[in-house]
Amino acid sequence: MKKILFYFILCFTLFFIGTTAYAGLDDFTGTWKNVDQNTGGITKLRIRVDGSEVRVHAWGKCHPKDCDWGVEKAYAYGPNASSNVISNARVITASYKTKFSRTILVITMAGSNKLKAETYTRFTDNSGRNNYTNGYKFKRVRIQAAVSGTGRPMRPIKPVKEDCISFNPNNARVVRAQGRWKIADGSHWMFDFGNKKNEADKSLRTIKRYRMNQSCFVGRPDPSLKYMLISDSAPAGGLRGEDCISFNLDTIEVENVNGRWKIVDGSHWVFDFEGNEAEARKSFRIIKKHGFNKSCFVGRPDPSFQYLRR
Repeated sequence: MKKILFYFILCFTLFFIGTTAYAGLDDFTGTWKNVDQNTGGITKLRIRVDGSEVRVHAWGKCHPKDCDWGVEKAYAYGPNASSNVISNARVITASYKTKFSRTILVITMAGSNKLKAETYTRFTDNSGRNNYTNGYKFKRVRIQAAVSGTGRPMRPIKPVKEDCISFNPNNARVVRAQGRWKIADGSHWMFDFGNKKNEADKSLRTIKRYRMNQSCFVGRPDPSLKYMLISDSAPAGGLRGEDCISFNLDTIEVENVNGRWKIVDGSHWVFDFEGNEAEARKSFRIIKKHGFNKSCFVGRPDPSFQYLRR
């Protein structure tokens, strides 16, 4: 059965390779919505690329909300065996399995910011239903602005009021106060590290390296997101020995996962806001506004200092 599935995919892939234009894998990356709002099939695709590794997240039409098909590893195909699929990909394929069927998804570019997807579904539940195929057209989620300094497109940003406290990084220092290590700006205690002096020292070096001069929050007195700015701009660059997790600014979304509001990047949960939808959506706008694409930590699994950067 696996051999039959393989040759089935191969035949259709070869067909599309002969009829589609060249594209780089980066051209497939992003979130794509079906142009037919009344479709009864696939409503949305999210494609992530890391080098030559491809993942496809698909959603299908359901009521009251779309069904999550999940994230599957996908395979890219070039025009011949010696071609570089990263720069010359023509087709991406992925396979989805349910309790009663298997669906092969074949994706090709169909012009600027357009995709075409063909599905081939075979029933495996002995129901006697016939195999069938469907075709869909998708458009990339509209791009209207660019993040300064990154070259990466992003969606329109609603105005957002930020809650920030300014300080002078030249005056910041590690002090011992009431038996706890803190970073202070003069007599103002900004960050508390408990008994972790090494983490306090490392955090101070980070602040001074980036010249951070604003400590910002979403939701106080118990903030659900903390971040740092440099005169209203995002820290950028890199610091040796940093502990950072990258995420894709173009594909993150706010979603409710098992009753908890999160910012997700595909199947990866980036930030958790528990039951606070408003703070999740405000944080999302702030991340988009500043072009953050890395979440960084000092001390894990229980970090004493966190910041976002580009």
